[in-house]
Amino acid sequence: MLPGQPVKLSTIFIYLCGILICIGIAPSLPQLDFIAAWQDPAATCTVSFFQFISDSISYISFGIPVVVTIAMEFRRESGKKQSRLSLLYIILSIAVAGLISYVMKKTFSEPRPYEIDSRIAQLSVGGGYSLPSGHTTEAFASAMALTLLYPRWFVFVPVFFWASLVATSRIYLGVHYPFDILVGMFIGSSVSSAGYYFVFAKYVLPKKS
Repeated sequence: MLPGQPVKLSTIFIYLCGILICIGIAPSLPQLDFIAAWQDPAATCTVSFFQFISDSISYISFGIPVVVTIAMEFRRESGKKQSRLSLLYIILSIAVAGLISYVMKKTFSEPRPYEIDSRIAQLSVGGGYSLPSGHTTEAFASAMALTLLYPRWFVFVPVFFWASLVATSRIYLGVHYPFDILVGMFIGSSVSSAGYYFVFAKYVLPKKS
């Protein structure tokens, strides 16, 4: 594991509370008007950029942890077992968060923005229902897991920036409300945090004497 100060549980708690506050505010805002005013299907470069970001989800959320694990395999130092368990933790975090997202979609059956408002164009594919955003859930589960495992600024700044771009892209492309994005952020972040603090850090990390 890269050296660095572990992320405090209190910091994660404040972060998650901030998301919950935003979740409570979002439904009272004119979300459809916002999406319709922001979208510009004629701006092909912007649309292509957000489509690329949206489609990058699986390559980056799984790719970065795999690359880190492979790199650790070629190092002479010890810690390969922990590196493999770290990869398993990230994959399980994404899988559990994705399962929760899937169950919620089936439970709430919320239509997507472009299905409700004719002003909004469908600029990306989206399977199933709207709430929550599966892309955002996966992106933030991966970003949070990587941040907790490797708590350095050069890790969490780019991964959370990327996750935020993924979330933003889903709104711009007309397939999700801001509310869906916030719920996805909360699910992904909270699942990874719970898995780290209550399982990985407790049973996998070496104990300090």
